[in-house]
Amino acid sequence: MNVGVFGATGYAGRELVRILAVHPRARVAFTTGTGDGHLAHEGGLERKADAYFLSLPHGISATFAARLRVAHPSAVVVDLSGDLRLPTAAAYREWYGHDHPAPELLGQAPYGLTELYRDEIRSARLISNPGCYATSVLLPLIPLVRENLIDPDDVIVDAKSGTTGAGRAPREDLLFSEVADDFSAYAPGRAHRHVGEMEAAVREKTGRDLRLTFCPHLLPVRRGILSALYVKTDAGVDRLGAALAHAYEGSPFVRVVGPAPPRLSDVVHTNECRLSVHAAAPGRVVVFSALDNLVKGAAGQAVQNLNLALGLPEDAGLVRGRA
Repeated sequence: MNVGVFGATGYAGRELVRILAVHPRARVAFTTGTGDGHLAHEGGLERKADAYFLSLPHGISATFAARLRVAHPSAVVVDLSGDLRLPTAAAYREWYGHDHPAPELLGQAPYGLTELYRDEIRSARLISNPGCYATSVLLPLIPLVRENLIDPDDVIVDAKSGTTGAGRAPREDLLFSEVADDFSAYAPGRAHRHVGEMEAAVREKTGRDLRLTFCPHLLPVRRGILSALYVKTDAGVDRLGAALAHAYEGSPFVRVVGPAPPRLSDVVHTNECRLSVHAAAPGRVVVFSALDNLVKGAAGQAVQNLNLALGLPEDAGLVRGRA
């Protein structure tokens, strides 16, 4: 199949090109971006392909998705931006601070958290890829809320990401001299945009409303996310671990591990998310989640969704975690 990649010069776009280069059934037909060898974004709209990945900024990406749906209705479009992750234009304005660029598309694209939305993604022609933090949090959180094993009104998420999660655009606070030998929090509480999509996905999949306390941190590493979910529960560690193992039985890219928590070195450059469950204070448990923000948190999950939508093996072209 011929695939077009919009935004191939960003971190996620470059990762898409790398993964597609070894995909057994895909060929990169064109790329858009800055520099030699790439089309302008507008030029990509004129190129016919079987599938398109949009690795473009929010506020822009949805307009290209809408135009591709009109020009190439039989093709699969996977949007890696945040434009299609929220259910309503009002929710989008709340979390992104401006009007939605293509509100007619809202509700048309299943949320691309592959393991929990397989039925919706199969045969879909427009897919909204989740955020990287959201993927790391929702994979452990949704099964536990769905099985009534934790208190949804008391969930605290402490998450850490490598610097590629902030994109490739030059920023002073992401210079090597600013990040190296340092560690910092940002967007604490409920300020990060991924909070909105996390709460929306939990509501859609469990029927429960919750208000997450979420604080992300910037690690002085290039890639990877390690999230710690502190949850209130009457169930023990073994029961929560068994629930997660059952939820992802047969899923090639989610693994429950132990007794030690997962490390970033276990998952970077792979499409795997590793989970583990540990005792904390009485009545409280901590659940760890580790993944590569550019692979399972972005490009790899996008390819996984494309595979599913086109009836290909879910793991085609993707790398599992280390043993």
